[in-house]
Amino acid sequence: MPPLPAFNPSTECPPPGRFPLTWDEIESELVKADDFAESSTRSGLLEELRVHFALVEMATGAVGRLWLAGSFVSGKLDPEDIDVTYLIPSDAYVRAMADPDTVDNLDNLGTKDWCVRQGLRVDAYVLRLAATEDFRALGVTGAMAPDDHKVFESLGVYDEVWQRCRSGPNGIPRGTRRGYVEVVL
Repeated sequence: MPPLPAFNPSTECPPPGRFPLTWDEIESELVKADDFAESSTRSGLLEELRVHFALVEMATGAVGRLWLAGSFVSGKLDPEDIDVTYLIPSDAYVRAMADPDTVDNLDNLGTKDWCVRQGLRVDAYVLRLAATEDFRALGVTGAMAPDDHKVFESLGVYDEVWQRCRSGPNGIPRGTRRGYVEVVL
C-alpha cells in the first residue's frame, strides 16, 4: 500500500478521500512516525482499537473493513480516542442481528461510555455491508439485494461524515473536507 498522503496544513488531516492502509502501516504512519514520537496516547489507542476490533469480530463472526477517522487520523499529537466504523459482511451482520445477546454486545461496543468504562477509548459504529456483489447488473431491475439501497445510503452517510471537518475556533473554514483511513484486512 502507498503511505498515507501528507496532511493538509490547514486541517492537519489527510486530503479528502479514503486511504487504504494495513494494520502495520497504521502503526507506522499514525503511531511510530517521527511527528508522533512524543505522543503519550497513540500507542495505547491503537492497542485498545485492536482489542475492540477482536471483540466486534468475535460478536459478528467477521469484519469486512474498518474506517478510521477523527483526531487519531490527524496531526494531533495526543488524540483522546479513536473513531471507527466497522463494516460487517451482510451475511454475518444478518446472523448477528438475529441473536439478542449479540445485538446487546454490539450495542455496548458501539456505546462510547461503555467502552470507556472498559478501558477502551473507542468511539465505534457498526454498519452492514451490501449483499450485492455483482455491480455490473445494478441497472437491471431486481439485481440489487433487498434492502441494499438502505445499506448504500448508510455507508454514504458515514463516508460523508468522516470527510467533514469541525469548523470553529480552531480556524478550519466551514465546509472543509478531510480524508480518513480504511483498514485493509
